[in-house]
Amino acid sequence: MSVQSINQNTNTSIDYSEMESVPAHVLFPEIFDPSKITLKRRKHRHEDCIPSNPMYVPDEENTKLALVWLQAPEQMLALGLQGHTGTGKTELAMFLADRLNLPLYIVKVHPRMNPQDLEGSYVLDNDNGSTVTRKEYGPAAKAYINGGIMLLDEVDKASEELTSAMHLLVEGKPWPLEMFKETLIAHKNFFCMAAANTYGGGHDDIYISSRQLDGAFISRFMWIETRYPTPVTEAKILEKVGAKLPVGIRNDAIRLANAFRDAALGVQRDGDVEDPIKCIFSTRVLVAWIYYIQGFGRFRSLKQSLDAVFMRSVSVDDKHIAQDIVDKIYGDDINLKLNDLLAKK
Repeated sequence: MSVQSINQNTNTSIDYSEMESVPAHVLFPEIFDPSKITLKRRKHRHEDCIPSNPMYVPDEENTKLALVWLQAPEQMLALGLQGHTGTGKTELAMFLADRLNLPLYIVKVHPRMNPQDLEGSYVLDNDNGSTVTRKEYGPAAKAYINGGIMLLDEVDKASEELTSAMHLLVEGKPWPLEMFKETLIAHKNFFCMAAANTYGGGHDDIYISSRQLDGAFISRFMWIETRYPTPVTEAKILEKVGAKLPVGIRNDAIRLANAFRDAALGVQRDGDVEDPIKCIFSTRVLVAWIYYIQGFGRFRSLKQSLDAVFMRSVSVDDKHIAQDIVDKIYGDDINLKLNDLLAKK
Protein backbone atom coordinates (compact mmCIF):
# COMPACT_ATOMS: atom_id res chain seq x y z
CA MET A 1 0.00 0.00 0.00
CA SER A 2 1.50 3.32 -1.04
CA VAL A 3 0.30 6.24 1.06
CA GLN A 4 0.43 9.56 -0.71
CA SER A 5 -0.19 13.12 0.39
CA ILE A 6 -0.74 16.30 -1.60
CA ASN A 7 1.81 19.07 -1.14
CA GLN A 8 -0.25 22.25 -1.17
CA ASN A 9 2.61 24.40 -2.41
CA THR A 10 3.63 22.39 -5.46
CA ASN A 11 0.43 20.46 -6.08
CA THR A 12 2.49 17.30 -6.55
CA SER A 13 2.05 14.05 -4.69
CA ILE A 14 4.68 12.74 -2.31
CA ASP A 15 5.25 9.01 -2.19
CA TYR A 16 6.31 8.39 1.41
CA SER A 17 7.25 4.83 0.49
CA GLU A 18 10.06 5.99 -1.82
CA MET A 19 13.42 4.86 -0.47
CA GLU A 20 16.98 6.07 -0.94
CA SER A 21 20.38 4.62 -0.09
CA VAL A 22 22.55 6.71 2.18
CA PRO A 23 26.06 5.97 3.51
CA ALA A 24 25.76 4.48 6.99
CA HIS A 25 28.31 6.91 8.45
CA VAL A 26 26.24 9.86 7.22
CA LEU A 27 23.07 8.62 8.93
CA PHE A 28 24.79 7.30 12.06
CA PRO A 29 28.17 9.02 12.49
CA GLU A 30 28.17 7.94 16.15
CA ILE A 31 28.11 4.28 15.11
CA PHE A 32 29.81 3.85 11.73
CA ASP A 33 33.18 4.94 10.39
CA PRO A 34 33.33 6.09 6.75
CA SER A 35 32.97 3.05 4.50
CA LYS A 36 30.99 1.69 1.57
CA ILE A 37 28.15 0.47 3.81
CA THR A 38 24.82 2.03 2.87
CA LEU A 39 21.44 1.96 4.58
CA LYS A 40 17.94 2.40 3.22
CA ARG A 41 15.83 5.24 4.51
CA ARG A 42 12.65 6.95 3.43
CA LYS A 43 13.43 9.74 0.98
CA HIS A 44 10.63 11.99 2.23
CA ARG A 45 9.91 12.80 5.86
CA HIS A 46 6.32 12.10 6.92
CA GLU A 47 4.43 14.52 9.17
CA ASP A 48 4.26 11.80 11.85
CA CYS A 49 8.05 11.60 12.17
CA ILE A 50 9.23 12.64 15.63
CA PRO A 51 12.56 14.34 16.43
CA SER A 52 14.71 12.24 18.75
CA ASN A 53 16.49 13.38 21.89
CA PRO A 54 19.59 15.35 20.82
CA MET A 55 21.32 14.31 24.07
CA TYR A 56 20.84 10.59 23.44
CA VAL A 57 24.06 8.59 23.10
CA PRO A 58 23.27 5.24 21.43
CA ASP A 59 24.75 1.90 22.38
CA GLU A 60 26.75 0.77 19.36
CA GLU A 61 26.00 -2.96 19.49
CA ASN A 62 22.26 -2.61 20.18
CA THR A 63 21.91 0.01 17.45
CA LYS A 64 23.61 -2.23 14.91
CA LEU A 65 21.45 -5.23 15.90
CA ALA A 66 18.30 -3.15 15.57
CA LEU A 67 19.46 -1.90 12.16
CA VAL A 68 20.03 -5.49 11.01
CA TRP A 69 16.38 -6.11 11.86
CA LEU A 70 15.10 -2.89 10.28
CA GLN A 71 17.10 -3.27 7.07
CA ALA A 72 16.28 -6.94 6.49
CA PRO A 73 14.15 -7.76 3.41
CA GLU A 74 11.43 -8.89 5.82
CA GLN A 75 10.95 -9.10 9.57
CA MET A 76 10.43 -12.71 10.60
CA LEU A 77 9.70 -11.55 14.16
CA ALA A 78 8.82 -8.27 15.83
CA LEU A 79 11.61 -6.59 17.82
CA GLY A 80 11.47 -6.39 21.61
CA LEU A 81 13.66 -4.12 23.74
CA GLN A 82 13.98 -5.34 27.34
CA GLY A 83 15.78 -3.51 30.09
CA HIS A 84 15.52 -1.71 33.41
CA THR A 85 13.77 1.62 33.65
CA GLY A 86 15.75 4.47 32.12
CA THR A 87 18.09 2.31 30.01
CA GLY A 88 16.98 4.01 26.78
CA LYS A 89 14.48 1.60 25.24
CA THR A 90 12.10 4.28 23.97
CA GLU A 91 15.02 6.57 23.15
CA LEU A 92 16.53 3.90 20.88
CA ALA A 93 13.28 3.49 18.96
CA MET A 94 12.95 7.27 18.59
CA PHE A 95 16.59 7.56 17.48
CA LEU A 96 16.25 4.92 14.76
CA ALA A 97 12.92 6.25 13.49
CA ASP A 98 14.21 9.81 13.34
CA ARG A 99 17.40 8.98 11.43
CA LEU A 100 15.57 6.72 8.95
CA ASN A 101 12.68 9.16 8.38
CA LEU A 102 10.19 6.64 9.72
CA PRO A 103 6.96 7.81 11.38
CA LEU A 104 6.80 6.70 15.00
CA TYR A 105 3.56 5.67 16.68
CA ILE A 106 3.85 5.02 20.41
CA VAL A 107 1.19 2.87 22.03
CA LYS A 108 1.28 3.36 25.80
CA VAL A 109 0.24 -0.07 27.07
CA HIS A 110 -1.49 -0.31 30.46
CA PRO A 111 -3.41 -3.05 32.29
CA ARG A 112 -6.85 -1.62 31.44
CA MET A 113 -6.17 -1.17 27.73
CA ASN A 114 -8.52 -3.13 25.48
CA PRO A 115 -8.12 -4.13 21.81
CA GLN A 116 -10.37 -1.30 20.61
CA ASP A 117 -7.88 1.23 22.01
CA LEU A 118 -5.41 0.04 19.37
CA GLU A 119 -7.90 0.41 16.55
CA GLY A 120 -9.41 3.85 17.17
CA SER A 121 -12.91 5.16 17.72
CA TYR A 122 -15.73 7.17 16.25
CA VAL A 123 -15.63 10.85 17.20
CA LEU A 124 -17.97 13.77 16.74
CA ASP A 125 -16.75 16.55 14.47
CA ASN A 126 -18.04 19.81 13.04
CA ASP A 127 -18.61 19.97 9.30
CA ASN A 128 -19.81 23.39 8.10
CA GLY A 129 -21.91 23.88 11.20
CA SER A 130 -23.25 20.34 11.27
CA THR A 131 -22.21 17.64 13.70
CA VAL A 132 -20.92 14.57 11.92
CA THR A 133 -19.48 11.28 13.06
CA ARG A 134 -16.12 10.24 11.67
CA LYS A 135 -13.68 7.49 12.47
CA GLU A 136 -10.35 8.29 14.03
CA TYR A 137 -7.68 5.62 13.76
CA GLY A 138 -5.59 4.77 16.81
CA PRO A 139 -1.78 4.81 16.71
CA ALA A 140 -1.47 1.13 15.82
CA ALA A 141 -3.88 1.49 12.90
CA LYS A 142 -2.05 4.61 11.70
CA ALA A 143 1.21 2.67 11.70
CA TYR A 144 -0.42 -0.07 9.63
CA ILE A 145 -1.71 2.49 7.12
CA ASN A 146 1.24 4.91 6.91
CA GLY A 147 4.10 2.56 7.67
CA GLY A 148 6.81 3.37 10.19
CA ILE A 149 7.54 2.03 13.65
CA MET A 150 4.76 1.08 16.03
CA LEU A 151 6.24 0.96 19.53
CA LEU A 152 4.27 -0.99 22.14
CA ASP A 153 5.67 0.80 25.18
CA GLU A 154 5.61 -1.16 28.47
CA VAL A 155 4.14 -4.16 26.70
CA ASP A 156 4.69 -6.33 29.81
CA LYS A 157 1.78 -4.49 31.43
CA ALA A 158 -0.70 -5.79 28.83
CA SER A 159 -3.70 -7.90 29.80
CA GLU A 160 -4.25 -11.39 28.43
CA GLU A 161 -7.18 -10.07 26.38
CA LEU A 162 -4.95 -7.45 24.76
CA THR A 163 -2.03 -9.74 23.93
CA SER A 164 -4.40 -12.30 22.41
CA ALA A 165 -5.80 -9.61 20.14
CA MET A 166 -2.33 -8.45 19.06
CA HIS A 167 -1.00 -11.66 17.53
CA LEU A 168 -1.85 -10.68 13.96
CA LEU A 169 -0.80 -7.09 14.59
CA VAL A 170 2.74 -7.86 15.77
CA GLU A 171 3.22 -10.25 12.85
CA GLY A 172 2.11 -7.64 10.31
CA LYS A 173 -0.65 -9.88 8.97
CA PRO A 174 -4.07 -8.67 7.74
CA TRP A 175 -5.60 -7.09 10.83
CA PRO A 176 -9.38 -6.92 11.28
CA LEU A 177 -10.63 -3.77 13.04
CA GLU A 178 -13.77 -4.76 14.90
CA MET A 179 -14.58 -1.13 15.64
CA PHE A 180 -14.79 -0.13 11.97
CA LYS A 181 -15.68 -3.50 10.43
CA GLU A 182 -12.71 -3.38 8.08
CA THR A 183 -9.42 -5.21 7.62
CA LEU A 184 -6.10 -3.41 7.25
CA ILE A 185 -3.18 -4.69 5.20
CA ALA A 186 0.15 -3.70 6.71
CA HIS A 187 2.16 -1.07 4.85
CA LYS A 188 5.32 -2.56 3.36
CA ASN A 189 7.37 -0.33 5.69
CA PHE A 190 5.49 -1.26 8.86
CA PHE A 191 7.70 -2.27 11.79
CA CYS A 192 6.49 -3.53 15.16
CA MET A 193 8.68 -2.89 18.20
CA ALA A 194 7.98 -3.32 21.90
CA ALA A 195 9.64 -2.08 25.08
CA ALA A 196 9.44 -3.86 28.43
CA ASN A 197 11.13 -3.96 31.82
CA THR A 198 10.76 -7.76 31.96
CA TYR A 199 10.43 -10.68 29.56
CA GLY A 200 6.82 -11.14 30.58
CA GLY A 201 7.51 -13.52 33.43
CA GLY A 202 4.97 -11.95 35.74
CA HIS A 203 5.33 -10.21 39.11
CA ASP A 204 8.72 -8.67 39.72
CA ASP A 205 10.04 -7.29 43.02
CA ILE A 206 10.92 -3.99 41.33
CA TYR A 207 8.34 -3.81 38.53
CA ILE A 208 5.30 -4.90 40.51
CA SER A 209 2.77 -3.96 37.80
CA SER A 210 4.41 -6.19 35.17
CA ARG A 211 2.25 -9.12 34.13
CA GLN A 212 2.85 -12.64 32.98
CA LEU A 213 2.52 -12.77 29.19
CA ASP A 214 1.64 -15.94 27.37
CA GLY A 215 4.40 -17.74 25.52
CA ALA A 216 2.63 -17.53 22.16
CA PHE A 217 2.82 -13.73 22.31
CA ILE A 218 6.39 -13.46 23.66
CA SER A 219 7.67 -15.90 21.01
CA ARG A 220 6.61 -13.49 18.27
CA PHE A 221 9.50 -11.18 19.23
CA MET A 222 13.26 -11.32 18.98
CA TRP A 223 14.71 -9.55 22.01
CA ILE A 224 17.56 -7.11 22.55
CA GLU A 225 18.61 -6.30 26.11
CA THR A 226 19.26 -2.65 26.93
CA ARG A 227 21.62 -1.85 29.80
CA TYR A 228 22.69 1.23 31.65
CA PRO A 229 25.53 2.99 29.84
CA THR A 230 29.11 2.56 30.97
CA PRO A 231 30.56 5.37 33.08
CA VAL A 232 32.43 6.59 30.00
CA THR A 233 29.21 6.81 27.98
CA GLU A 234 27.30 8.44 30.83
CA ALA A 235 30.10 10.99 31.08
CA LYS A 236 29.50 11.87 27.42
CA ILE A 237 25.78 12.20 28.09
CA LEU A 238 26.29 14.45 31.12
CA GLU A 239 28.76 16.59 29.19
CA LYS A 240 25.92 17.49 26.86
CA VAL A 241 23.45 18.44 29.58
CA GLY A 242 25.85 19.75 32.23
CA ALA A 243 28.78 21.26 30.38
CA LYS A 244 28.82 24.24 32.78
CA LEU A 245 29.54 21.98 35.74
CA PRO A 246 33.08 20.80 36.54
CA VAL A 247 33.81 17.27 35.36
CA GLY A 248 34.40 16.24 38.99
CA ILE A 249 30.81 17.01 39.96
CA ARG A 250 29.50 15.08 36.98
CA ASN A 251 31.74 12.10 37.72
CA ASP A 252 30.66 12.01 41.37
CA ALA A 253 27.04 11.90 40.22
CA ILE A 254 27.86 8.91 38.00
CA ARG A 255 29.55 7.18 40.95
CA LEU A 256 26.42 7.70 43.04
CA ALA A 257 24.15 6.34 40.30
CA ASN A 258 26.25 3.20 40.00
CA ALA A 259 26.40 2.71 43.76
CA PHE A 260 22.60 2.64 43.80
CA ARG A 261 22.55 0.23 40.85
CA ASP A 262 25.00 -2.05 42.66
CA ALA A 263 22.66 -2.13 45.66
CA ALA A 264 19.56 -2.77 43.56
CA LEU A 265 20.81 -5.01 40.74
CA GLY A 266 24.24 -6.29 41.73
CA VAL A 267 27.65 -5.34 40.38
CA GLN A 268 27.00 -7.26 37.14
CA ARG A 269 23.43 -5.88 36.90
CA ASP A 270 22.15 -9.47 36.91
CA GLY A 271 20.14 -9.32 40.14
CA ASP A 272 22.79 -11.22 42.07
CA VAL A 273 22.65 -9.12 45.24
CA GLU A 274 21.58 -9.98 48.76
CA ASP A 275 18.58 -7.99 50.06
CA PRO A 276 18.39 -5.59 47.09
CA ILE A 277 16.90 -2.13 47.44
CA LYS A 278 13.87 -1.36 45.28
CA CYS A 279 14.83 2.12 44.04
CA ILE A 280 16.59 2.41 40.68
CA PHE A 281 18.89 5.33 39.86
CA SER A 282 18.45 5.32 36.09
CA THR A 283 20.29 7.33 33.46
CA ARG A 284 17.09 9.35 33.11
CA VAL A 285 17.27 10.30 36.80
CA LEU A 286 21.00 11.01 36.51
CA VAL A 287 20.49 13.40 33.60
CA ALA A 288 17.62 15.10 35.43
CA TRP A 289 19.74 15.57 38.54
CA ILE A 290 22.58 17.23 36.63
CA TYR A 291 20.05 19.45 34.89
CA TYR A 292 18.43 20.54 38.14
CA ILE A 293 21.72 21.04 39.99
CA GLN A 294 22.22 23.84 37.50
CA GLY A 295 18.58 24.93 37.60
CA PHE A 296 18.47 25.15 41.40
CA GLY A 297 21.38 27.54 41.22
CA ARG A 298 24.62 28.25 43.03
CA PHE A 299 23.05 28.94 46.42
CA ARG A 300 21.26 25.62 46.89
CA SER A 301 22.87 22.35 47.93
CA LEU A 302 23.23 19.13 45.95
CA LYS A 303 21.04 17.54 48.60
CA GLN A 304 18.12 19.81 47.70
CA SER A 305 18.18 18.84 44.02
CA LEU A 306 18.87 15.16 44.79
CA ASP A 307 15.93 15.04 47.19
CA ALA A 308 13.70 16.58 44.52
CA VAL A 309 14.60 14.26 41.65
CA PHE A 310 15.21 11.00 43.54
CA MET A 311 15.33 10.68 47.33
CA ARG A 312 11.71 11.65 47.97
CA SER A 313 10.58 8.82 45.70
CA VAL A 314 12.56 6.20 47.67
CA SER A 315 10.34 3.89 49.72
CA VAL A 316 10.34 4.10 53.52
CA ASP A 317 11.96 0.66 53.70
CA ASP A 318 14.92 1.83 51.61
CA LYS A 319 15.37 5.34 53.03
CA HIS A 320 18.07 4.42 55.53
CA ILE A 321 20.11 2.39 53.04
CA ALA A 322 19.74 5.09 50.39
CA GLN A 323 21.05 7.74 52.77
CA ASP A 324 24.01 5.52 53.68
CA ILE A 325 24.89 5.24 49.97
CA VAL A 326 24.75 9.02 49.53
CA ASP A 327 26.87 9.57 52.64
CA LYS A 328 29.46 7.06 51.44
CA ILE A 329 29.92 8.86 48.10
CA TYR A 330 29.59 12.46 49.23
CA GLY A 331 30.00 12.76 52.98
CA ASP A 332 29.24 16.31 54.14
CA ASP A 333 29.72 17.70 50.61
CA ILE A 334 26.12 16.77 49.76
CA ASN A 335 24.96 19.58 52.08
CA LEU A 336 27.22 22.25 50.61
CA LYS A 337 25.75 24.97 48.44
CA LEU A 338 26.83 24.57 44.82
CA ASN A 339 28.77 27.83 45.05
CA ASP A 340 30.83 26.50 47.98
CA LEU A 341 31.29 23.12 46.30
CA LEU A 342 32.57 24.80 43.14
CA ALA A 343 35.10 26.75 45.18
CA LYS A 344 36.19 23.53 46.88
CA LYS A 345 36.52 21.63 43.61
